[in-house]
Amino acid sequence: MPSLRPRGWRLPGRRAPSSPVRPAPALREIDLAGHEALVDQLTGLANRRALHRRLEEALAEPDARAALLLLDVDAFKDVNDTLGHDAGDLVLRQVARRLEHVALEADLLARVGGDEFAVLLTGDEADDASALGRRLRGLLEAPLEVEGLGLRLGSNIGIALAPRHANDATGLARRADVAMHLAKTHRTSIEVYSPERDRHSPARLALTAELHGAIEAGQLEVHYQPQADVRTGAVRGVEALVRWRHPEHGLMPPAAFMPLAERAGIMGPLALLVLEQAVVRCARWRAAGHDFTIAVNLSVTNLMDPDLPAEIAALLSEAGLAPRHLELEITEDVVMADAVGPIGVLHELKELGVRLSLDDFGTGYSSMAYLKHLAVDALKIDRSFVRDMADSHEDAAIVRSIVALAHALDLEVVAEGVATQRAWFAARDAGCDVAQGFHLGRPMAAEGFDAWLDEHVDRAVL
Repeated sequence: MPSLRPRGWRLPGRRAPSSPVRPAPALREIDLAGHEALVDQLTGLANRRALHRRLEEALAEPDARAALLLLDVDAFKDVNDTLGHDAGDLVLRQVARRLEHVALEADLLARVGGDEFAVLLTGDEADDASALGRRLRGLLEAPLEVEGLGLRLGSNIGIALAPRHANDATGLARRADVAMHLAKTHRTSIEVYSPERDRHSPARLALTAELHGAIEAGQLEVHYQPQADVRTGAVRGVEALVRWRHPEHGLMPPAAFMPLAERAGIMGPLALLVLEQAVVRCARWRAAGHDFTIAVNLSVTNLMDPDLPAEIAALLSEAGLAPRHLELEITEDVVMADAVGPIGVLHELKELGVRLSLDDFGTGYSSMAYLKHLAVDALKIDRSFVRDMADSHEDAAIVRSIVALAHALDLEVVAEGVATQRAWFAARDAGCDVAQGFHLGRPMAAEGFDAWLDEHVDRAVL
């Protein structure tokens, strides 16, 4: 008689070989109908109902600790639409078999619907959630053959921890789902739940309300990170990065509040605050003899404002800073928005004489196709390629290819995230023009940057 245990239920690997693997207590004495109600018929794994039941059991234990990893298969809809649902079902079965190999130490592996899978870790294993997530992602990135085609499927993984993020099954599952969608939206592959980034959490709502008054209260600060010539080490420019000095949470990075500003409709005044401080500060540095440009990030929301070019022109005129000394950084979101407004504003800014750079280059799907339509002056290679290029032939090859493309288009190349001397040398050897990262200097408040500049402007960082 076949086992009544769904595949994936208390997978082996955490017991000695001599110990028989037994079903979870809730499944020890069930009939076939009860078994089928807890099994995903396509993959043979546990289903959503089984996951919820086991999660409730685990969280009911004294001093319960658990980690829930929620995973979806990237681009699965394309497989269904192109090859049909039978091929899609085959992909899901192959994905399930791959996940089983990595999730042996898990309490439960389940398919929870569509292209979504879940892995539950309990006890000490919960501490290894991020490491397991990376292994799961690595498995799905390996080529998979369907109908004679070699497919490469990515994944997005969200992680929620109990009791840190929730102490009930429904709450933990919702928070893992939020983290998974953040991983998909920001193309980071893996995200651990953060209440500050959950737009439906009470903490996030409170922060949104406070953000409205933070600008007037002077709680938003502009910090500055240097950029230097990768061959000589001479400081060439500075990037302006906004921070929120919250009275309770301390100094908060942009990722913790910029999405709130987008949804709250206050990106306009926030961007102008950063631009004004950055432009004035750059004018002072140049008056002191420093040949700097200042770089400021703009979002799609900023570029939807037709008044932005005139406002920037007024700021530059008032500060006495030539437009060519201001660089505006945009991301691929601008071109992916497929809207006439942002592109039109970019062309007006270019006519004004400011520099434009494309940030996080290499992380999207259409960067190269759109390069000829965007009148940018520079590309900033995403830190995910720069960080490991000293040890990764693949990353180094990608960077060299981007550099060759950029130089062929007469564009400058900035390497982001240069945190070590080896990374600096690797960026230089790959042909990058400018480097930015912790090896040169961290983001600093204006006064701290002035002190750093006095001490390090002549210092060789090579």
